[in-house]
Amino acid sequence: MYKLLSANLSRLWITKAFWITIFIMVSIVSMLCSLLISQGSTYLHIALFLSLQVIGILTSIFFSSYLGTEYSDGTIRNKLIVGHKRNSIYLANFITGVIAITAIYLAWALTGGLFGLLTNISINSNVTEIILIGVTGWFSCITYIAIFSFVGMLSSSKSRTSIISILTAFILLFVGLLCYSLSRPGMFTGISREVFLFLFEFNPFGQTFQIISLGTNELWHLIIYSLILTVILTSLGLYIFRKKDLK
Repeated sequence: MYKLLSANLSRLWITKAFWITIFIMVSIVSMLCSLLISQGSTYLHIALFLSLQVIGILTSIFFSSYLGTEYSDGTIRNKLIVGHKRNSIYLANFITGVIAITAIYLAWALTGGLFGLLTNISINSNVTEIILIGVTGWFSCITYIAIFSFVGMLSSSKSRTSIISILTAFILLFVGLLCYSLSRPGMFTGISREVFLFLFEFNPFGQTFQIISLGTNELWHLIIYSLILTVILTSLGLYIFRKKDLK
């Protein structure tokens, strides 16, 4: 596992799409913060909130390309030939994705935090709440990686992996917005509203969409949803990958 992970990380650091993704995330939050500051606004959390909504789409583009190369270059077959187990290959790629999304997420958060420090903006939340919000967003990002790992490791075509991953990211976005609209008071009541609310909160896009507006108690169950979805997708992906015919 260590050798696989080391090789993956070596390839990650020289992957242009990874650094481009970081650059885009930093640029988006920087532009939004600068725009709000120029208008005299002190609500920089709005810039953080808006910029975070695109992380799923950007990650789908970068990570699907990264995983697709594993098949197109014959890397996976070579790993199997030298004796690596399929479970180790799948998990090494998943962990690499987690490290990548963590770096992207930290770059985004640190940029927003830097703007906050430079402008001396007062923060109404305490340190515990800020950390919990950050951890919740991070777990949501890991869920994205679990989804795209599932797609990328089970699809042998680089182009198909990219198409499915990007479409999945947009579907999660649109379904999340739809469920959010339908779960609002006045649209539905009873079980119907609870179903739409659950689908919204179980969706990683829905989680990033509401992390700033929820209280501490509500954030914990979003983390639990992220863990459940990540474990289910990773377990299912491992099972199918073990059975997959790698031609």
